[in-house]
Amino acid sequence: MTTRLLPLLALVLAACDTLPELRHEGRHVRIGTSPELELCAGTVEHMDRFIERMAAEFGVEPPTGDGRYTYYWLTREDFVDLTPCPREVAGCTLIETIYSTEAPLDHELVHLFAYDTSTFFAEGLAVAYEGLGGGMADIRPTQVKRRDIWSSLLGALWFGISYDDAGAFVAYLLDRHGIPAFQAALPKFPLVPSRARLDGVFREAFGRSLAASVADFTGERERCPHFVYDRKLMECNAPAIAWDGEYHAEYRRLAADEPDAVGPYRGDELVILRTLDVATAGDYELEIVGVPLVGGSNIFIDLALSLVRCGGCDDGEPVNFATESQRRVTLPAGRYSLRLHASAQIDTRVAYSITRVGDTTPR
Repeated sequence: MTTRLLPLLALVLAACDTLPELRHEGRHVRIGTSPELELCAGTVEHMDRFIERMAAEFGVEPPTGDGRYTYYWLTREDFVDLTPCPREVAGCTLIETIYSTEAPLDHELVHLFAYDTSTFFAEGLAVAYEGLGGGMADIRPTQVKRRDIWSSLLGALWFGISYDDAGAFVAYLLDRHGIPAFQAALPKFPLVPSRARLDGVFREAFGRSLAASVADFTGERERCPHFVYDRKLMECNAPAIAWDGEYHAEYRRLAADEPDAVGPYRGDELVILRTLDVATAGDYELEIVGVPLVGGSNIFIDLALSLVRCGGCDDGEPVNFATESQRRVTLPAGRYSLRLHASAQIDTRVAYSITRVGDTTPR
């Protein structure tokens, strides 16, 4: 979430001498953590690349040197005691500094690029770009029947806004009007919204009334869920799996000190990001096994493989699968985000595979 700036500056100055030292140095971000918290080895690089991709989206240069962003990853107790953030949230952004109980939290990194605008559009932009996080399943609904855009549009404070509705609407505006037009409109959205003032911005920036824009969204995109409308900047630009389209298998270590391990999301979730290009639509067998096995079952209950189709709301049926053992899925051709999930507290080995299933039609 973003916070209004000036009333909080005194609190920040009062807290700054008790915040932890900056322990990690990236190209674009410096990170301080509560003493008992440890980042996975790939998290700083993840944040740097995310900032670079957000900067490219918005046509700006990412900060370097003394201008780098600051990120504080804190225990819940330190978050409440040392920061100006509301205690009900997981993180907040104040100018060029983030305070968070999670790392990484890409939602807050987005706020660094658009913090001086209406809460609805600031939070909508952050949700539209925040990525899929660390969980196997999206934290937002995957089946959406109806969205109440109007009640959230007119909310002046973060707790009066449906973040998912805001994200879906902002993603629609980005797709329909383009990033430059939306970027130009951001500072014009009123901090205290009204229909008349928002309508004026919409007519000027998008050449369409606010009511018409909401109606268009409702007719075209209302049911599009977050895992589809999200831009997936990291998930769909991760290193590609090299395979022949028929079979791929890999045996590897999963642990917090692996250089491509990102997290720990929510304190314990480690994620490895890859992309998978499927050239031929059809059925595929996904399998993941942890080592060792005890009594014939996998003792690493946090171990899983998830698959989400890249692209957006206009790219056909969405695809979102996860398995902790074996699963057959039907995949349209295209690019997919493949993620390996494990506990950041366990050092283990995993074997996973993707196999194209031949034609099983009875003859």
